[in-house]
Amino acid sequence: MKLKVFLTALLMTLSVSSFAQFFPAKALVTVLPGQVAAQVVNPYYQPIICNGQVFGQTAYGPVFNAFFLEQFLPAGGYRFAVVNALPGNPFVGGWANIHCRFAGY
Repeated sequence: MKLKVFLTALLMTLSVSSFAQFFPAKALVTVLPGQVAAQVVNPYYQPIICNGQVFGQTAYGPVFNAFFLEQFLPAGGYRFAVVNALPGNPFVGGWANIHCRFAGY
């Protein structure tokens, strides 16, 4: 009996707390020779808060990055994050890791 109560309480806790957890956002990343830009869009009907990091790999090897924290995106809103390269060392690749969560009530 105690096991059933424990499992029920655990299941309810995990199902309710899943709404407060972060989820990966789809980022549109554009790589140009002098700049890597990442855009995240809020497709939901309620606001979200996002954290992310943008990376750019240069031709000579170093990886540059930029980050943003706790960016509020209203419904239909968007945010950009940009990394710039040094002259004479263009970007050859880029990617972004962006995680969002729904803004609580």
